Amino acid sequence: MEWTEKFAGWLKKGKEDAEKLLDIPWDIEVSVGENEEEKEDIITAMHPKIPFPILIRITARFANLIMDTGAPTDARSVEERMRLYKKLLHLNTKFILMKTCLVGEEHRVVLAVDLDLASLNKKEFNDALTALIFGAPQVIETLGLTEELSKSIIARAAEMVSEKIKAGLSKDDIMEFLVHRVGMDREVAKEFMNTVLESLAESDAKDEPDLVYIH
Repeated sequence: MEWTEKFAGWLKKGKEDAEKLLDIPWDIEVSVGENEEEKEDIITAMHPKIPFPILIRITARFANLIMDTGAPTDARSVEERMRLYKKLLHLNTKFILMKTCLVGEEHRVVLAVDLDLASLNKKEFNDALTALIFGAPQVIETLGLTEELSKSIIARAAEMVSEKIKAGLSKDDIMEFLVHRVGMDREVAKEFMNTVLESLAESDAKDEPDLVYIH
């Protein structure tokens, strides 16, 4: 689709110190959706500084930007769920573009922005992206998942570093990734990289699967 190529081009180009979120370089994957009623393309956009991937569903007339927190609510008590849902609905009145929704059997909390492609431009797409990313911390705080989010970000960064090490990248290249893309302080980045290297060495020594744990 024309809009798929346009979105992909906007997302891939850029520099890390750009003022607008759309102007930083995103890692993207493009695939065809499974919607039987209407043809759709799917772009998954990821960046090390952003806590969750952003899914972009593109049809002939509309695009949906979706950020899945992965946080289920079905296991909570009825009373707790009602309090949570009330807070999420209240958040919908605070944001103009972003809305909170529940999806799946687990009633996972997702953030979404719907766009009409008839008159969409780059600025409006950037506004939608910004609305999701700046709305996410408030939703996470409402869910009481701040600590879990921090652990998730660290684990994802460790996984990325592990993949780069296995791909043969030099320590200097990995340091550049951690400092300029993840946004770590250089000393923290050095310690983080060494921790991942030690974990991989221990895993290889034990002949176990390559899983990285950061304590």
